[in-house]
Amino acid sequence: MNIVLPKMIARAAPHRMLEHASTAGRTHLEYTTPMTSTQFAVAPSIINRSYTITADIDVPQGGANGMLVTQGGWFSGWGLYLKDGKPTFTMDLLDIERPKWQSADALPPGKHTIVFDWKMDPQGPPLGRGGTGTLSVDGRQAAQRSLPKTQPLIWAWDETLDVGSDTGTPVDDKDYQVPFAFTGKLGKITVELGESTVSPVIIKRMMEELSQKKDD
Repeated sequence: MNIVLPKMIARAAPHRMLEHASTAGRTHLEYTTPMTSTQFAVAPSIINRSYTITADIDVPQGGANGMLVTQGGWFSGWGLYLKDGKPTFTMDLLDIERPKWQSADALPPGKHTIVFDWKMDPQGPPLGRGGTGTLSVDGRQAAQRSLPKTQPLIWAWDETLDVGSDTGTPVDDKDYQVPFAFTGKLGKITVELGESTVSPVIIKRMMEELSQKKDD
């Protein structure tokens, strides 16, 4: 019997599980300069949907490291960054699992485009549905991995969205320590959002089903 989840859904649905207020209806967001401390409620929500994150960067002579874009941190979140010069995307799923996609090679000097593309499975539960993530560098696939499930509700609400550094806790403290400022030149971060699997109708249906199970 589960009586916690329905309460979580009821409390979260109005302003957390649905679209964030400032990004509701927006599917294309761009960040063209380093920025920090963008609060959860005004950050793009990548949970329960397909999405694509693109970073256009310039690597100087001698290589580069650092955070390109991140949200959340140690307890849950995600980050796209260069570790030892290698493009890396990490999800932190409630500090239980940290799926990682990483290029085998460090980036040479020059301009590069790094893309992390998450394709949600076409069938499955509306919350935390699995899918396949693909990391590409300059149009070539660098890593691909499928997950049976992902984050179901929200990332760590007390952490922020940062571009060009990480001002909270790291999504993986084995990879880096904050602030992990990017040592190259950041051109643009683009976030493309697919359609969400969560809607008021779906939430209502889930609450009714869970309440019925509780009463059984």
